[in-house]
Amino acid sequence: MQHREGRDGPLARVLDRVPDAEVITDAGDGENPWRGFQQCLQPADATHVAILQDDTVPCLGFRETVLRAIAEKPDSVISLFVGGLGNRTRRDFLAAVHTGNRWCPIYFRDIHHVVATVWPAAVAADFLAWAETARIPGKPPVRSDDMVVGYWARTTKHTVWATVPSLVQHPDDVPSLIRPRVAGRGDRGRTAIAWLEDGRDWG
Repeated sequence: MQHREGRDGPLARVLDRVPDAEVITDAGDGENPWRGFQQCLQPADATHVAILQDDTVPCLGFRETVLRAIAEKPDSVISLFVGGLGNRTRRDFLAAVHTGNRWCPIYFRDIHHVVATVWPAAVAADFLAWAETARIPGKPPVRSDDMVVGYWARTTKHTVWATVPSLVQHPDDVPSLIRPRVAGRGDRGRTAIAWLEDGRDWG
């Protein structure tokens, strides 16, 4: 669980659905989601690591459903959330919803939201090693975890697959760490296009 110190209210909501989640709290200076994301990806004694941000709402039966997704794409990075920005990924996601396809690739030039992701341990290690030397665009220090993951996927030609529908909702009812003045309002681009609401089964 990617948690920022002081956001205990949203965190309790996630833990209500995933009570045994390990909480990694970033208490560093300044608001830097990328720093917290790196902490969550550090080597662990597991084949995969699932990272949820502390302001998400996982579906009921989250653990079992994620394990099913991993079994289908064990070597891929999996996004459990796709927001409704008007881009190619949104178009392809909606087409998958319409046809009943459970998977949609995130278009390599579109934003890669890391609201909720699953990483094979080996891929996570390679990604962290890449990040140590990559010349990431933008003014330092890098703060956006979305941007770093998207740049990695684009430059290394690594396809991130999204579950359809999303297994996690991001209600956007908590201010963003980076842009607090323009977040926390249920913006369509920051909430799931379609998600696995309570009582439904993935696929």
